Amino acid sequence: MLNRLLSFLTVLLAIMVLQACSSSKPTTKQLTTNNAAPGAAPKASREFRAAWVATVANINWPSKPGLTTDQQKQEAITLLDYLKANNFNAVVFQVRPQADALYQSSLEPWSYYLTGTQGKAPSPYYDPLQFWVDAAHDRGLELHVWLNPYRAHHTVGGEVTDSSIVKKKPELVVKLKQGNYWWFDPALKGTQDHSTAVVMDIVKRYDIDGVHFDDYFYPYPDYNNGADFPDSVSYAAYKAAGGQLERGDWRRNAVNVFIERLYKEIKAEKKHVKFGLSPFGIWRPGYPEYVAGFDQYSVLYADAKLWLNKGWIDYFSPQLYWPISRLQQSFPVLLGWWAGENTMNRHLWPGMSVGTDTSARNVSEIIGQIMTTRGMLPNSTGAIHWSISQLTKSPNMTNGLINGPYKKQALIPSSPWLDDKAPDAPVVTLDQLGAAIKVSWTHPDDKDVFHYVVYAKYKDRLGNDVWKYQILNRNDRSALVEANTDKSMPTHIKVTAVDRTGNESPAKEIENNIKFINTSAIIVPRTGWQAAAAKPFRTHTPVKITIHHEGTYFDSTKDAAKHIKNVQTWGMGKDRNWTDIPYHFLIAPDGTIYEGRNVYTVGETATEYDPAGHLLISCLGNFEEQQVPQKQLDALTKLIAWCAQQYNIPLETIASHKDHSTKTDCPGKNLYQYLQNGYIKTRVKELNN
Repeated sequence: MLNRLLSFLTVLLAIMVLQACSSSKPTTKQLTTNNAAPGAAPKASREFRAAWVATVANINWPSKPGLTTDQQKQEAITLLDYLKANNFNAVVFQVRPQADALYQSSLEPWSYYLTGTQGKAPSPYYDPLQFWVDAAHDRGLELHVWLNPYRAHHTVGGEVTDSSIVKKKPELVVKLKQGNYWWFDPALKGTQDHSTAVVMDIVKRYDIDGVHFDDYFYPYPDYNNGADFPDSVSYAAYKAAGGQLERGDWRRNAVNVFIERLYKEIKAEKKHVKFGLSPFGIWRPGYPEYVAGFDQYSVLYADAKLWLNKGWIDYFSPQLYWPISRLQQSFPVLLGWWAGENTMNRHLWPGMSVGTDTSARNVSEIIGQIMTTRGMLPNSTGAIHWSISQLTKSPNMTNGLINGPYKKQALIPSSPWLDDKAPDAPVVTLDQLGAAIKVSWTHPDDKDVFHYVVYAKYKDRLGNDVWKYQILNRNDRSALVEANTDKSMPTHIKVTAVDRTGNESPAKEIENNIKFINTSAIIVPRTGWQAAAAKPFRTHTPVKITIHHEGTYFDSTKDAAKHIKNVQTWGMGKDRNWTDIPYHFLIAPDGTIYEGRNVYTVGETATEYDPAGHLLISCLGNFEEQQVPQKQLDALTKLIAWCAQQYNIPLETIASHKDHSTKTDCPGKNLYQYLQNGYIKTRVKELNN
């Protein structure tokens, strides 16, 4: 019977995978369609999607010890950008692989895996954990710190230096027989006090979202060449003091006491910080009946079932690293058993092993496991993938996920036992920005918000209401909402705020009464290039349009958004002290239009004429030296046509920087020729007719 059931599941999931993978990858500008029926209230999908980033033995990051600070940062950004681009929403980052620290700590030494020398700080100095927290949050990702509570020194962790806990607290550690392994004695109160202090130091000083332990409690047998853990001295002391527990129960009790204590201390300090555990996937052989394999209860002395039963965790991620059809370690059979033990209704987000197999069969297996999890745990779906390198190194797996189960963005399921009070709703305004709606918002309590969700309601071909959404991060204050595939614009907009524990605010539905001017120009808002806030400056009403070139040799191989940000940073620096980016709009060589300063504030051109009344448009490039790409020229005429109508500016006023100044050749002969020969004005008139 079990064989038939598993065969049926495998075939069914394979069909689902083939259907999911036939879709094309969405662009970053597309909204995600809501799952709800037409006309239903908008609701973003919910699912925990995370990957482990291991630093021990440089498994995932950094790629090797001794990289420069910039190299380490770039590798981190590459991994985090991957997660964001593929609709993940969390990262589990290992910060304490062997009683060391990938962050500034007064309790333990700098990690060997950073610099190649334990106790040596990165140079030039930076705090890797702070960098990872900031970079993850900037991408809308939760950052969970992953610590090994009992491993004191790894066999490939370099030399044991004088800064090591092995030297500083020798009374707490024992040496194992495999290589240079050292392990804390979990039964010692000093061990529990020290590891708790390490965790709480991170919780207090860093804006993390979770604390995470994996399956390493008492060590696996092969770390000690099969011999029993060397704790005879501490057990003898326990018995001499009147202790009654047998050795195995005594060991398990020590771990239980530590887990319960740590959970309570984290909640007392920062209730929103989740505590997650990822134990070995089997509690004991025979639980459930069909299961056989390693016994973590009697070998690792980890009573993971108890921790789940007691609710000493906020999410539980047993490492179910076996395929669906494995008879004695079946993924859905084990997941179902753990679900039955989840008596406190905590999150159950299993660990899945992506592996190094890049075949279609393995892709189907992982997607099948995700779909199984969704079917069995519909109220709190999610998974953690081992490991991020196996994802980044497998284009087949990546394509399978982003074209399948991870095609839509998702919020992390809420944790009502931590907090069930939703934040206030944002205050929302709508404006036209080219051929799109710019949705802007403010919030009365920014600190209570981790995400914003923008919902847009469209009419389908049958006249039914269909909602779509996009999830933004805590720093975003605007988003573009574009036309539907049938060129229709949304009829209504909603924006909600989501807090650190996943509570989503109510929102007022705003009717879209914007009358669109006929143009196909799409304009990227300031948030799209991470603009700094402008300083107060003179206001004006634009009455003429003036064309510039930015002046730097620029082509489509360069990052326009980054370049524009650099221009603003330079212009607002002490040397120039401008109030903002100088131009109102900027156009990249590929035709992308970027929103610059507020149109109703005066530009800053550093010339002899007063730019008040000028709407300044700059094309990125030096057109004394290079030709104007056709895409850039087309975008320029579309933008001018839109601006002329939007701000009621006469076409006769269209000119260039050099037409108003005797001290410049801007915008360069290769762009100026299109003004001289009448091309720009003629094309603008055609677009506005």
